[in-house]
Amino acid sequence: MTKPAFIVEGDLEQKFIQLVCSGCPVRKINCNGDSVKIELIAKRVGTLGRLLHKRHSPIIVVFDREQRTETIDEIENIFRESLRPELIEVPVIIGIPDRDIENWILADIEIFAEKSGAERELFPPNYEGEKGKTIIKKYIGRNRSYVETIDGVKWLKACRPSIMRSKSLSFNKFSQALDDISCWWLKEQHFDNLLY
Repeated sequence: MTKPAFIVEGDLEQKFIQLVCSGCPVRKINCNGDSVKIELIAKRVGTLGRLLHKRHSPIIVVFDREQRTETIDEIENIFRESLRPELIEVPVIIGIPDRDIENWILADIEIFAEKSGAERELFPPNYEGEKGKTIIKKYIGRNRSYVETIDGVKWLKACRPSIMRSKSLSFNKFSQALDDISCWWLKEQHFDNLLY
């Protein structure tokens, strides 16, 4: 059965997935941040996952690394170990942006610059491991606000997964785990009629 369900950190992720994977349930974790223990996130995901796993597989979980000192791999290992007693009976795929979902937007810097109006020449080639949301706010300038649920969703939807994979180790790892998922955005079908 490939009928995924998503459990995500915030509104940006929820709105984005509702656009690109319409018909799939998307639940919010409602407990993340630098001070939230990974074990607590796993417990919350376990509760939500048990409500979904009878009709959906896989369960896809996305939450930010934030300012945690552990690496992406260490966080995933702690999370998986903590999720084990929760008895979710289907595969669980985990995506952890390094440091937040905005880093995945910045992984396609050309699209971000084009859509946001930011000056492309200002950007270094990679932002993995830095605070993406802070960088976005810096580059769009003080005269413009960044609204995650509007700008973030629009910019992420416009990004090219193939470029994101080459610039972001955390996105590459996550997208490889999604190979069996049918998703027009991951397959870049929204670019079929566009010239780069």
